[in-house]
Amino acid sequence: GGEIMTPAAYVYNVLASNLESLPQIEIENVYTFYVDDNASPDKPLILITETVSMGDDYGNNEVLYSNRRVQIDLYYPKDYTEDMTLIERDLKKLLRKNGIYCYSDAGHILTLDSERITNTLKFNFKMEE
Repeated sequence: GGEIMTPAAYVYNVLASNLESLPQIEIENVYTFYVDDNASPDKPLILITETVSMGDDYGNNEVLYSNRRVQIDLYYPKDYTEDMTLIERDLKKLLRKNGIYCYSDAGHILTLDSERITNTLKFNFKMEE
């Protein structure tokens, strides 16, 4: 069989293949699991992590789909001038087109060290087994 993709890798691939619809995001600023130390401080960063999944959907005692959840944290420079809400709307729209649905949007907060503005979006989707 093919290699099983982790939910984070799956979402990363969707973003990587559709970056033209996210003009403010560059692929080298999209991370899975942790952000690199040399991450660019003056560009928006995207971090994709996995959260607890929801259990599986069965049919005839076979797992048909795994319900997956991922969290996407966006980090913006604190003096970012572009429209963050617009970037997030484009991101949600792109993922929704690919069957990945946003169920939680925390809103923008300034991180404790005040170096970046951050927002956490949570998504769920089904992955075929």
